Amino acid sequence: MSFSIEQINIVLNDLWNFHLTLFGIALSIFTLLYSFILSKRDELRSIAEQIKEGGKNPLIIQKESYAKKYINRLKKMNDHILALILSTFSLSIVGWISERLVPDMWLEFKKNSLYIITFLTILIFFYTVLMFAKIYKHYITETKV
Repeated sequence: MSFSIEQINIVLNDLWNFHLTLFGIALSIFTLLYSFILSKRDELRSIAEQIKEGGKNPLIIQKESYAKKYINRLKKMNDHILALILSTFSLSIVGWISERLVPDMWLEFKKNSLYIITFLTILIFFYTVLMFAKIYKHYITETKV
């Protein structure tokens, strides 16, 4: 299949915009989860103070256990989000360079970078869908009444 240089540049620009958008969304989610972690960590410190002052109340120990599990779950999610941030930022930079700085006469190079970026974008898309499915499953189990 033969693409013109204009078509390649348009697709590279679209991929660059997609990665930049996904980067921004992932960065926002990372920040949100980080604030939840800090909030729960403060709650955990308060629980630790209660344990020091009042002994081993089973309810307080249960709260402590829940807070630790919650923090660990969010840290794992944030690790995945961080991987998404790094990959989308890297691909947006590579896409931007391929579109704007690589001369149009290097058609084969642009074509190859388009194929590689497209393939990696598809992987990121499936990774994102998988993460969303896991988060949604967790949401369903955690919000059962």
